[in-house]
Order: sequence, then C-alpha cells, then structure tokens
Amino acid sequence: MKLPPHKRAWYDKVLRAIKVTQAGPSAADLLNAPVLTRWHPALSPRGHVILWGEVINHPRLGSAYITTSQLIAINYQSGWARTASRWYQLSDSLAKLEANGGQAIEKQMAGSFHYPLPGFTNIDDPTLLQDLLAAYIARVHQIDAEDRAYRDEEG
Repeated sequence: MKLPPHKRAWYDKVLRAIKVTQAGPSAADLLNAPVLTRWHPALSPRGHVILWGEVINHPRLGSAYITTSQLIAINYQSGWARTASRWYQLSDSLAKLEANGGQAIEKQMAGSFHYPLPGFTNIDDPTLLQDLLAAYIARVHQIDAEDRAYRDEEG
C-alpha cells in the first residue's frame, strides 16, 4: 500500500507522537502545554479516539470548548494526554466533576456547552480506552510498515 503524500505526513506526525509518549512528557512539555478541563474521551463518527472539553491557553485556539486531534496516550494518574498534535495537562475530568457535585457543574455550564456531542460516543471505561489506543497504535505501525515495504519495492 502506497500512502499519498498528505497521508504519509499524517502517519509520520502520529509516529513521532507515539515515540515521545514512550518516555512521557518532560516538565517543560507540561509547563508549555494547554490545560484541558471538564474533559471526556470519546469516539468520533469516523472512529478516532479524541478528548473533548474546555481548553485553556491553547496555542491556536486560546480558551474554548474543543475536540482534540487523535488521542495517542493518556495517563490519568500523572494528569497528561498526548494527541497527534500536542501534549495536554489534564485538569478535572467531567466524570470527576460530576461525581463531586453534578449540580454545581450544571449551574456553571448552563447554556455554554451541549452534552453529549452529536455523533460521538463517550468512552466511560478506562480499560476500553487503553485498548482502543493500543489498537490504533498497532494499526498505525502496520500501515507504516506496509507503506515502507511498498516504497522499498518501488525504489
């Protein structure tokens, strides 16, 4: 399988993100990372695992409600996530906030956010989330290997 240039660029970006997650973020990575609060993992209509929530200090989006690019890795205990594009510091998840007082959240968020996202499926099980991420990473490596093999045969 030969990937077109734009897809090859995407897979190279994802492979770099996968590689840096093996060591985890540095202190500088997290210091410069946007903060994601009221977040929740979800499966997009196209089958991509993403996070959605309120971001603070995003380099391109400022502070807004967002869906991230493809999620690559997440560490609940250390409070970070890595997407194809960047590191995120994780503040309180929506599930944690709901468990600690859902009514306060409803008042605070009234009229500012539509929950759930149409077409998205929330992922509530951390084990399922890790399984989906592992399957995605395996698929990326498989596609990369097939593309490189095809290019080697061509070249």
